[in-house]
Amino acid sequence: MSDPAIDPTRRLTPQIAFRIRQMIMSGEVRGNAPLRTEHLAARFGVSATPVREALMALSSEGLVEARPGRGFRVVQMSRQDLLDIYDAHAYLAGELAARAAQQLTDAEIDELHSLQEQFAAATRCGDPAAEGIEWELHALINRAARTNRLQWLVRLTIRHAPFWAWSSVAGWAQAAPEDHLPLLRALRHRNPRAARDAMTAHIRNAGELLADHLTERGILADEPIDR
Repeated sequence: MSDPAIDPTRRLTPQIAFRIRQMIMSGEVRGNAPLRTEHLAARFGVSATPVREALMALSSEGLVEARPGRGFRVVQMSRQDLLDIYDAHAYLAGELAARAAQQLTDAEIDELHSLQEQFAAATRCGDPAAEGIEWELHALINRAARTNRLQWLVRLTIRHAPFWAWSSVAGWAQAAPEDHLPLLRALRHRNPRAARDAMTAHIRNAGELLADHLTERGILADEPIDR
């Protein structure tokens, strides 16, 4: 698997930690698999130091286990672990949507509806651009809430379970465009409560679909894991 180049002008440790999270979420490395510092350093074209720092950071998050004298291994994530992350994401995204309902300009609402039309068309024909269009739609809602701190917290939940292959998830191409309809209706009518409820339901639905997808592929354990 090839990786986009690490940007040497930015801090290395967060970039490497993000790549390792992607490796875990994609199933490239499975639960209990060893993570060799020297192999990862060679893969990312960096020294061993930022790799070790990244692995220690992931250890503090519970994604990786540091074993004295034996290096690091992937901790098996459970279905409930992923759903917990998406519950947090749903709560925060719902609050952002509620605030956006009171802040969006008419031009921004028109842009959201344009993005929704593009997204629905892309999902109908299997266009891989669909994921990027949905990302833009959510980003516009989040920005419209005019709260940098909540946006940062949402990004934090995404960072803990990065996944960029939604078109491969059964049901997503049908569910996501439909989920957007009550959300956009609530935003157009400036209804914060309805916007919160619609966004919360949308994110939780996405989390359930992703949990099914990853559990079927053996990436997530079906039952909670005692650690």
